[in-house]
Order: sequence, then C-alpha cells, then structure tokens
Amino acid sequence: MMKFSELIKKDKIFYYEKLPTKDKYELLQMILENTLKDTKYTNKFDLIWNSLKEREQAMSTGIGGSLAIPHCTTDHVDEIIASLTLSKENIDFQSLDGSPVRIIVLLIISRNNFDAHIKALASVARTFQNTETKKSVLKAHSVEEIYKIIEKL
Repeated sequence: MMKFSELIKKDKIFYYEKLPTKDKYELLQMILENTLKDTKYTNKFDLIWNSLKEREQAMSTGIGGSLAIPHCTTDHVDEIIASLTLSKENIDFQSLDGSPVRIIVLLIISRNNFDAHIKALASVARTFQNTETKKSVLKAHSVEEIYKIIEKL
C-alpha cells in the first residue's frame, strides 16, 4: 500500500490564498510547471502537458467533494511525479458532482507502470475519503500546515 506522505514531498505542495487564474487549464499548466521545477523533466513540459490536457479533456478529474485528481500516464517520466495544491478560492473544474474544487492532487505516472498508477490513485482517494483529513487540509493556511497534516498519513 502506497502512503500519501510518500507521494507528496514538501517542495511539491502549493498554496494559493488567491488564484492566479480562474481558468482550469491555465491553472493546471502552472501547477504542472511548478511540479516539474527542479526535476529532470522540466524540458519535457510540453510533452507531459499534452498528455495531461488530453486526459482532462476526455473526462474531468474533478471527482467531487472539493477534490480533483488530474493525472496522466506518459512515456516521458520514469517515476511518479506528484503535487498537492490547495486554493482558498473555489475553482470550476467541471466536477462530476458539479461542485467546485479546492484541493488538486496532480499525478504524472510512467506509462509502463500500471501498478504504480493504480496504487497512487488509490492512495489519494483513501486519504481524502477521510473526512477529518480533508477538513484539516481545507482549513490549512500555509504549505507548512498542509505538510504537517500529510506527513502523519
């Protein structure tokens, strides 16, 4: 079982008091850029972005209850790249339940590792099915606070 705390590193937690954009795709681009920063994949941004955008256009990854899990598999990474973004403002993510999103967990996964893909998605789902965990994250006001919640998971 994959622990959520193993998935999300402190430097890949992003917090917005005020969103830089209300456009879902612009925001996803910014999050992907920040997520790839300081990795060996920064030069693969366009290739990874195309996969992520294609996946999101096929079906919204806004799963409801304030949570979105934008994700894709790609040949351009050989591990799981993940980040967590918390916004104090609502984002229209065309969620399945029509509700806005405030927590975005981005997952970029190697295409030839289906097992890791399933385990990573399951870990995120498990983490945020816990109402207390979700409430704590939604109440957080800094990367530091979010990290303290996550490292216990």
